[in-house]
Amino acid sequence: MGQEVCIIVNPVAGYGRSGKCFPEARAMLDSLNVRYETVETKGPGQAREIALERCKSGTRVIAAMGGDGTLNEVVNGVLLSGVPGVAVATIPAGTGNDFAGGNRLFSDWRESIDALASPSIWNVDVFMAEDARGFRRYVINSVGIGFDAYVVKRVCALKSRKMGKMSYMLEALRGLFQFDPGDMTIASGPEEKDHARVWLFALTNSGNFGGGMRVSPNATADDGKMDLALLQGVPRMHLVSLLFLVRSGKHVGRPGVFLRQSEEVTIQAPPGFPCHIDGDIVDVDYPVRVRVVHRGLPMVRASRSVELAPTS
Repeated sequence: MGQEVCIIVNPVAGYGRSGKCFPEARAMLDSLNVRYETVETKGPGQAREIALERCKSGTRVIAAMGGDGTLNEVVNGVLLSGVPGVAVATIPAGTGNDFAGGNRLFSDWRESIDALASPSIWNVDVFMAEDARGFRRYVINSVGIGFDAYVVKRVCALKSRKMGKMSYMLEALRGLFQFDPGDMTIASGPEEKDHARVWLFALTNSGNFGGGMRVSPNATADDGKMDLALLQGVPRMHLVSLLFLVRSGKHVGRPGVFLRQSEEVTIQAPPGFPCHIDGDIVDVDYPVRVRVVHRGLPMVRASRSVELAPTS
């Protein structure tokens, strides 16, 4: 490529899938004559620190090999470095890979390797999330408040995580009977509104959320807007059918489902109401403010568009 690429590999992403794919990825990079170095992470937060250091040492492309959580760390490291012009690439080898799939970047991690050899740059939106105590984090794909964050927290805390993707479905089914919806106040622009019995409030930067759910099917990462999806007031017995419908985006227009767009949102929720950022559980103090940084991140994509199969 004529410029060095640093590939940050999270070997445990996707229940070990990223680590298993890595030897093949290295062979592909070598065959394509890409100048690169690789660094494996050893624990949470390390990808952010590696990205931050590599930006300051002159690396021009930082690639995250893993899932959306690894990508989030790399994005935060790059943007917090303050070094202009550093591009981020995703090698989607995690569990959900929502940003890559939802924005139709790549249908397979191998296509992302090809893109590193012959890239184009897409300037994408990111979000900035801040809470009442000063916590701040860039967001690449989604903020989820409520039921989905509860499910992620349960999977991380319980042994069900050993079951792979099935663990999320198991905890979602359990959560239908154990999770209690909460009341929220949501301010978007000049409008502030109270919402009772909110199950889920999702802010997304792509069409995919929570491992391929099409919560806001038309979301895209370069329109200067975040897509908001609110699920409220739905009887518990109706949630099972909605969970299946959201996989294909057919929940849109159903009772209790509300979609809109905004450039900035402030959310007031009950203390301790669960929240995740790009699949990572965060303990926030409400209110939480989320705003769009329009086209604030250079992202590597293929030099030609990628045709993905329809979401099933």
